[in-house]
Amino acid sequence: MKIKDIYETMCASGLTKSQMEFSRIWLGRSPRYYSHLVAVDREPGLATLCGIAWRLERMSVRGNAQLLQFKQKLASEIERRTITDIRRRRL
Repeated sequence: MKIKDIYETMCASGLTKSQMEFSRIWLGRSPRYYSHLVAVDREPGLATLCGIAWRLERMSVRGNAQLLQFKQKLASEIERRTITDIRRRRL
């Protein structure tokens, strides 16, 4: 799951109105963080993804199939990256 996909899904769902708002509220970073990630072709760190998941957990998304699916994809991405990080540390 790419940061662009996350942003586009959240925009389509009405959870954010701009890149700056997304950076501040959802990524918990400076207003230009998202545009910086896109410009340098990088993905956010695991802690940032966990922050998005935590914020989504605090919202009621019942009945919204798109957001429920998004939450599942995000959880899978966090799990995948967690396993990868653990493996790198053991080597």
